[in-house]
Amino acid sequence: MTTHQDPDVLAACRARARRLLRQLRSDESADAVAAAERFRTLRSFAGVPAGDLEAVRARVQLKHALAIVAEEEGFASWAALTCARKHADGSDRSWYVRGMDVWLNRWFVRYDEARASLEEQGGYLLPYASHFFICPPDAIRLLGLDPDDPDWQRAGYDLARPADAEAFERLRARRKMPAA
Repeated sequence: MTTHQDPDVLAACRARARRLLRQLRSDESADAVAAAERFRTLRSFAGVPAGDLEAVRARVQLKHALAIVAEEEGFASWAALTCARKHADGSDRSWYVRGMDVWLNRWFVRYDEARASLEEQGGYLLPYASHFFICPPDAIRLLGLDPDDPDWQRAGYDLARPADAEAFERLRARRKMPAA
């Protein structure tokens, strides 16, 4: 698994998707069947009978391979992976503003630790350069955002690796953050 902080993560993920397509189209039966089974994990291929290699081959596109790679990376979709990558490169510090320190936010160097804390204690998980922090609703208000906005739930209360990239973009636009 590639971490979202690797400098060329999107290029590496795209390469993995292309390799998966080549594996599916391979003349090596075992490789092709194994690849087809990975595609069957997608909702659009779930109804394809196990071992029906030709049915998968006939319908598969690069977007399907990208979706599989994104899921294997722990993201809900390719859009969510690319969104997280754009904002995990250390350039985005705008989610933390002056005055947030009064809430003694929970800070983490590793995403998995931040995510576990979010799941255990709730809050709003935000990126800061290559780190992560979790803050309460009052800190979200300080950002000029409504903590009860339904887009928070759609994003999984996580703007470091949002579950819904479109919800993230709407929150980002409301925040009027500089472009990444």
